[in-house]
Amino acid sequence: MNSEDSLEQRLRQAEAAREGSYDKRTEHLDEQGRALFINRLILEDSPYLLQHAHNPVNWYPWSEEAFETALAEDKPIFLSIGYSTCHWCHVMEVESFDNVEVARLLNKHFICIKMDREQYPDLDEIYMAGVQLMSGQGGWPMSSFLFADGKPFFGATYFPPPTFMDLLNRIVDAWQGQRQDLLNSAESVDNAIKRLLGTRADKAKLNDSVHETTVQALLEREDKTLGGLAGAPKFPQEPLLLFMLDQAARHEDNECLAFVCRALDGMAQGGIYDQVAGGFHRYSVDAQWLVPHFEKMLYNQSQLALIYLRAWQLSGDDLYQRVLRQTLNYVLRDMEAPQGGFYSATDADSEGAEGLFFVWTPAELAAAVSEDDYKLLEFVFDISERGNFEGANILMQRERLDRLAEQWGKDFYSRLDTVLASLYKVREGREHPLRDDKRIVAWNGDMINSLALAALQTGEQSWLQAAESAADSIIVNNTQTDGSLLRINLDGDCSIAGQLEDYAHFVSALVSLFDATGKPDYLQHAAQLSDYVLNNFYDEQAQTLYLSPDKFQGPMLVRSVNAGDGATLSPVAGMLMNLLALEQRCAFLGDNFEIRGRRYQAVAEQLLAGLAAMVNEQPLGHSSMLRAYSQFQQGLYFGLAWAGQGRARLAVKRDREHCTADSLQLSLQVTLMPGWHLNADADNSPAGLQSLAVDLVGDSWQLESVQMPATTTLDLGEMGKVQALSGSLELPLKLQRRAKAEGKAGFVCLQVRLQLCEPGRCLLPQTLHLLI
Repeated sequence: MNSEDSLEQRLRQAEAAREGSYDKRTEHLDEQGRALFINRLILEDSPYLLQHAHNPVNWYPWSEEAFETALAEDKPIFLSIGYSTCHWCHVMEVESFDNVEVARLLNKHFICIKMDREQYPDLDEIYMAGVQLMSGQGGWPMSSFLFADGKPFFGATYFPPPTFMDLLNRIVDAWQGQRQDLLNSAESVDNAIKRLLGTRADKAKLNDSVHETTVQALLEREDKTLGGLAGAPKFPQEPLLLFMLDQAARHEDNECLAFVCRALDGMAQGGIYDQVAGGFHRYSVDAQWLVPHFEKMLYNQSQLALIYLRAWQLSGDDLYQRVLRQTLNYVLRDMEAPQGGFYSATDADSEGAEGLFFVWTPAELAAAVSEDDYKLLEFVFDISERGNFEGANILMQRERLDRLAEQWGKDFYSRLDTVLASLYKVREGREHPLRDDKRIVAWNGDMINSLALAALQTGEQSWLQAAESAADSIIVNNTQTDGSLLRINLDGDCSIAGQLEDYAHFVSALVSLFDATGKPDYLQHAAQLSDYVLNNFYDEQAQTLYLSPDKFQGPMLVRSVNAGDGATLSPVAGMLMNLLALEQRCAFLGDNFEIRGRRYQAVAEQLLAGLAAMVNEQPLGHSSMLRAYSQFQQGLYFGLAWAGQGRARLAVKRDREHCTADSLQLSLQVTLMPGWHLNADADNSPAGLQSLAVDLVGDSWQLESVQMPATTTLDLGEMGKVQALSGSLELPLKLQRRAKAEGKAGFVCLQVRLQLCEPGRCLLPQTLHLLI
């Protein structure tokens, strides 16, 4: 048996083993329905790669084998990068990659590599930079042509078949007759990629005005009518929204908060939001948030859930809480794996058409509900026979639901939810879009983080249980004996070395789980993963965090040090904030915790110093880094903070039953570690205890009263007896809105000053700010 026959046999065995677990997306089937073609992608654990396993193209996965073959056969490499829920990736698959004529040309003259960008975001970033440098734009499917050393000499995105065939023939001619020109092009592009992604600017001081100028730049670019940045297409832009929320909270800035609220209102009313099931599509193709690109990505759900949570906390707008609940409940219902964790995405297409699963004709709606309920649908949504998308209707609210509720009258929300539940049930009977079942550590980390923080604020236990189940699944299945992470879990098989974003987002999730549950194992695991990052991703001499692991298959043109945001939040900024968070909680990390805490703090300071010049130069692209600088310089915590490296836990809650628009009742809870106390004045003066004082920041509210807890006598042996506070303390607070505060953002920022002591020493005083 020759090597080709042996490979064919191995691939057919893999096909038989996978039978029924994936769709054979090809028109080339025999009379028994068996695929005529098969390639190496059948061995892979990516739903996207498996979609191409029966193309007539002789695909390789990204591997040493592919590059060695290209070198041995002196052929250029065609690298096609996409993802499973990408509409135009499917179009090019059907038009070109399942086309025998195109495949014949590719197989004869090229070594063809198919890559799932969600498996290798570091490589995707590199080749996307190349495509953008060569063509001036980027997107997926990404089509690059490389030498066997991985350097690209040409790149673009989607091609229709005639154009693609013509391009392939021209590249073959150039390969045979103008090789040096291609080499020169590859060298030029490679150098540009290295400068773009691998160069760190000289150290500098962060400009004092950079936050303010970034805010002004965003306000100038805003679509003040529809929300979001002006123009189309419109993406949620989660990093920018989180930055503006952070600025609103730190400065009681109504303009920043209004910027966020206009975007959240526009999305919640629009077609980018799934009005029936909850959850968000990836982006809107128009400026009105009406027509989405219909795929639903896990990272959008996690990031937008966090933004709606924070906006609800700052604004008190219950519509944001409604969207938060609908989004998280959608994820738990439709995206959670039975064994714990969350699937990565659902497709835009079903039955061969984009968006078909999500749209309605008036007749379909009328058949799904009663006549009276149909009137409610017409009242809430713009519905017409002509439709707003290819003859059908994407459901879009006519205006904000609270305004519609005022017009409709009582039972509006309960009745609307009942009607939407009926539509959901009918819609479930349709053919569903493909779901990508791989579980990605980074995206799961983001989802765990949002669930844990939302549970902490709302007390919703189902969210916390789902977050713990997902985290425990990653700890058990994706963690290797050396402490490293594997990025992907598909059907129980884990693969692909973890990237910095996997560590950064999962560490953040574990810290939030510790805060929500009080279980120190989560924090200890977060610290272990962070130590692995510092040993394997951090270059101490260059004071740089790399995005890629230090071991990889195939060529790596550059280990990117890009600290900017993309579709997801910057992993460099995320890791920075993780180090600060771990330092603040390191008393739970066992022996030598102070040494570990100092290391976390030192590395964070080094990274901040090294990144300032880049942030000064491109602040809009580094909005998560701007939040990291603010957190380092000022500190600000939503409802929960730690003092004394974790020796004291501070949490503030609102007594919603006794709150009005002009008065608030809060409870500040301070929990001290055993052996630690707060010294108190002997006379327990009205100004507050000597080492515990509470005040307010901002102009909106005034502190009417603070009920200080009773002190106890603490015997310190030879040092004598002192009046002190220890254990768990509760301070009821009463607040009154100031008359001059009309028009202010109106949220509450508590300033708590405390000094922790143990027999024989006191720590330096700390001042913490907690938002509620």
